[in-house]
Amino acid sequence: MKASLLLIGLLVALVIAQTCQATPVVEVQLQVEPKTHAFTCRYTWWIAPTDTTTSITFNLNRRYHLARLQTPGGDQQRVLPRYYPYFADTLQRIAIHYLKARIGKARQITLTYSGTLAKSYYTQQVHVFSAHSGWLPMRAYHEYDVVDYTLRVRAPAAYKVRSTSPALRHRSGQWTFRGITSAIEITDLVASQFNQLPPVASGGMQVVKVGGVATQDDAALLQQAEAIRAFYNRTLGRQDSITHFTIFLPGTNTDAFGLLDNATIITYTDFDVKKPGDLLILAHEISHKWWSWGSIHNENDWLNEAFATYSSLLYLQASGDTVTYRTRLAQLAQSAAGTPAILGFNRYQYEPTMYRRVIYNKGTVVLAALHARLGSAKYFDLLATVAGRKICTTKALLATVEEVAGSDTRAWLLAELSQ
Repeated sequence: MKASLLLIGLLVALVIAQTCQATPVVEVQLQVEPKTHAFTCRYTWWIAPTDTTTSITFNLNRRYHLARLQTPGGDQQRVLPRYYPYFADTLQRIAIHYLKARIGKARQITLTYSGTLAKSYYTQQVHVFSAHSGWLPMRAYHEYDVVDYTLRVRAPAAYKVRSTSPALRHRSGQWTFRGITSAIEITDLVASQFNQLPPVASGGMQVVKVGGVATQDDAALLQQAEAIRAFYNRTLGRQDSITHFTIFLPGTNTDAFGLLDNATIITYTDFDVKKPGDLLILAHEISHKWWSWGSIHNENDWLNEAFATYSSLLYLQASGDTVTYRTRLAQLAQSAAGTPAILGFNRYQYEPTMYRRVIYNKGTVVLAALHARLGSAKYFDLLATVAGRKICTTKALLATVEEVAGSDTRAWLLAELSQ
C-alpha cells in the first residue's frame, strides 16, 4: 500500500512538472501623467538560456503607439493587426523569430510604447494599472502565466503609488516594486491620497481605499475579509495559508477581480458585504490566492473559476447562511443543465454566456457533488492538497484525486467532467 501511494505521488509530481512552466523574468518601467491620463511604458521580457523557444508573439492594445521594438539577435520582427478572440477585439500582434544559433543564449525583448488609460480605469483621484486595464503587452494565450517582475513607476511628486507588495525603494516621484504574479496582473495604483483602514489583527488583511474616509461598510468588509481568511486558512489553505492580503478600493466602479500576488481589487462604490451577493464576490476573489493556476483558454479554467465559486459558497455556508448556499447552488445547477462537458470544452466555439455556464456553474455543481461524495473531512484534505501543489491542469487534478481519495473517486470525477 505504501509503495502504491509513493508511486502515485511520484506520478503526480511528474504531471505537475510536465504541465506547469518555468517563471520568466520581466522588467516594467512606467511613467504616468495623471492630468492627461497618459503613460509611457518600457517593457522587457528576459528569455533564459534554457528556453528553446524560436518564435514569440505578444499582443498589445491597438490604441497604444509602439515607439520602439528591440530584439537583439532577432531574425525577423513583424507588427500586424490581429483579431484576438479572448478580448473580442483587434490588437497589435508583435511577432519575433530567432535563428537556431541564438537558442541557448540569454535573450531579451523590449517594447517601448505610449498611450492613454481607458476611461473605465481612472477617476480624478486614481489611475488603476492592473489586470483588467489592458496596459501591458501579453504573450498570446499566455496572459496568466506567472512572471518574476520588477516594476518601476514614475509619477508627479504630489501623487503616491501602491502595488500588491510594499515598495522596495521610494523617493520623490519614483517607486520600485518586486514580486511574482501572473503576467497580466502586474499592478500599480497612482493616486493623490490613499487611506488604509486599521487592521483587525496583526498582519493579515488590509483594506486600502482611494480618496475619501473609510465608511462603516468598509469596516464591515475588513471584518468579513478577516473571517474569510480564517476559514480558508483552516480548510483549503492549510499548506499555503494567507499571511498578508490587500483589498484595494479604487472607486472606479467597474468590476472586481482577484490577483495572484495576495491582493484583490473591488471597484464598486456601493459594495456592501451585508448583501450575500457582495459577500460571495469578496470570498470568491480572495480565494483566487489559490485558484489561479489553470489556463484561461481551455477547460483548465474551471480549476480557477469553479473552485473559487464553490469556495465562496462554502464560506457562506460556514458563516451560517445555508439558505443562500442552497439557493445559489440550485440556480447554478439549473443554468448548467444541458451544457457541453467540461473536459475538452473550447470557449471559443460557443457564445460567451456558455463559458460561464460550463466553467463557473457546471464546474461548481461537480465540486459540490464531489464534496457530498467524500464528506467534508476528506474533501478539505483534497482541496488543501490541490491548493498547496498549485495544480494547473485537470490531468494533474485527477492524479491528485486518486492519491487522496482513491481510484474509484478519480473514475467518478472523470465521468462527471466528461458528460
